[in-house]
Amino acid sequence: MDFGRTFWRELDEIAARTWPAEQTDAINHWLLRASGGITKRANSVLAVGDYPGDPDWLNKIEQYYKLHQLQPAFHIGGAAPDGLDELLDANGYVLDTPCQIMVADSGEVWDRASKALHDKPNHDIEAVWTSSADTDWVDHFLALEQYPLARKAFYAGLLDRMPQPKGMVLLKKDGQPIAAATVIVENGWAGFVNVIVDASCRGQGLGYVLMQEMTDWSMRHGATRQYLQVITDNKPAITLYEKLGYKPLFGYHYRVKV
Repeated sequence: MDFGRTFWRELDEIAARTWPAEQTDAINHWLLRASGGITKRANSVLAVGDYPGDPDWLNKIEQYYKLHQLQPAFHIGGAAPDGLDELLDANGYVLDTPCQIMVADSGEVWDRASKALHDKPNHDIEAVWTSSADTDWVDHFLALEQYPLARKAFYAGLLDRMPQPKGMVLLKKDGQPIAAATVIVENGWAGFVNVIVDASCRGQGLGYVLMQEMTDWSMRHGATRQYLQVITDNKPAITLYEKLGYKPLFGYHYRVKV
C-alpha cells in the first residue's frame, strides 16, 4: 500500500466526509466548513493539496469565518502543503488538539478482538444497530458523552448528513446503554466515529466488544480496512487500538486564530 502524500490526501478527504458540516464552501480545492462552532472538524478549513491560486486566500478565509461568527481554524493533516503550519503560526494561529489517524486491517482487528474476548464472555451485552439518526440514539449518545442537550440538533443533523452505508450502534446491559459508536464505509474503508464507553463501565473489555461489533458490521458492508481519529493524549484508547493491530498513519492538528 502506498503511504505517500497522495494516499494521505485520499484518506484525509474520506475522513472529512464522515463528518459533514452544516455549511461547506470552497476556495479552490480547500474546503471551508461551518457548523455553529460545534466540533473543530465541522468548523475548520480542510487544507489538502496545493495552496489556493488566489494570493489573498488567507484574508478571504478569515472574512468567511468572521461572517459566520467563528474563529478561523485550519485542519492541518498529512496532505497539507509544505510551510502552511509555519505560515499560520506567524499569523497568530495557535496549535490546538493534536490527533492522529490510525489504520488497520479489518480481518486482523476482528481476530484480535475475538481472542481478547474468548475468556471474557459478554452474553449479557446486547448490540442494537440502526441506520438512521433516530432521537433515542442521539439522546443516549449525548448522555454517554455528557454533552448538553443544546448539541442535539447538531448531532442529529450530522448523523443524517453522513453518507451511506452507515450504522449506529448502542451496546446495552440490562436494557441500559453503556457504549455507542458510528460506522461509515467508503471505498473499502470503514471509518469509526462517535466512539464512547460509559465512564463507569470502562476497564471491563467493552472496547473490544464495541470494536468487534463495528468491524463485523463494516466487513459485511464491504470494508477490508479501517481507520479512526484519536486525540494524541488519549493513551488508553491508543493502547487498545494498538492491541487490535492499529498503526499510526499520520498526525494532524488544528491551527486556530486567537
